[in-house]
Amino acid sequence: MTGASPFTTGGLLTQDYLIDAIKASKQYQAVNVGQMRDEITAVLAGFPHHTKPNEATTEKDVIWPIMALLGWDSYLTQQNLSDKGRDDVPDGLLFIDAAAKSRANAIPQEWKRYDCGVTIIEAKRWGRALDRAEGRKGDDKDTPSTQILRYLRRIDDLTSAKLRWGILTNGAKWRLYFSGARSTIDDYLEIDLERVLNLKPDLLDVGITQEDRDHWLAVFLAMFSRGAFERQGAQAQSFHDVARENSAYYEERIAKGLATLVFNDLYPALGKAVAAEAQAGTPLDEIRETTLILLYRLL
Repeated sequence: MTGASPFTTGGLLTQDYLIDAIKASKQYQAVNVGQMRDEITAVLAGFPHHTKPNEATTEKDVIWPIMALLGWDSYLTQQNLSDKGRDDVPDGLLFIDAAAKSRANAIPQEWKRYDCGVTIIEAKRWGRALDRAEGRKGDDKDTPSTQILRYLRRIDDLTSAKLRWGILTNGAKWRLYFSGARSTIDDYLEIDLERVLNLKPDLLDVGITQEDRDHWLAVFLAMFSRGAFERQGAQAQSFHDVARENSAYYEERIAKGLATLVFNDLYPALGKAVAAEAQAGTPLDEIRETTLILLYRLL
């Protein structure tokens, strides 16, 4: 696989990491793709995704069953982020294990329980647009991506940056947000699970092999599973921490490689070509300026 994938968007992790480097991780290698493909397909088999199911049906019949397959069995639903009102209430607060959930349940105030969690989940109806509002009332009046970012800002303050991850999904598309990203609006990881599983054939997917689909399913399972959020100690890194570091390394390496290519190879070659076509006596500064203009237009 080369180039950008039709199954993923967002800038949280680079395509180079997601396409190649992630394969070297234990988290990715531990995935049983065949088994998980069958189990997720079974969850979706009886789901009427062509009839625009509502949010409650999507959450009950698709999202929570898939979360269970991802290892999430300790969670609390509808935990209020404020001591008054019901404006900020994520659909789920997820815990790394039952002990963390027990600690949370021992705290009377719901908003203080977020200190014990590792991520939140916000669930929308099947196929719901994630980057725009679709109505004037109820759930549709909010833009889902803006909504989860608002939750994460609030949680960042409440937990002193202990909980910084959020999952946003409409059952078909799954997004992972990190509140410490450079640009939280664009720096998310989205996997289009509906297309990965070929539930919605797309003309753009012509030539996509089963191996490609299995790879992106493995990426989804590796990045959204409970194990990706787990730490072996208070100061230890999670898989997400390591993935972000490795992704940044590959981004830096590519940037350096591109700079070397542009300034060591492309710029001199363009300069020679411009000089060869220039009229006799053309000042050197004019040749340089023309070369730079051409270079920037090409880039």
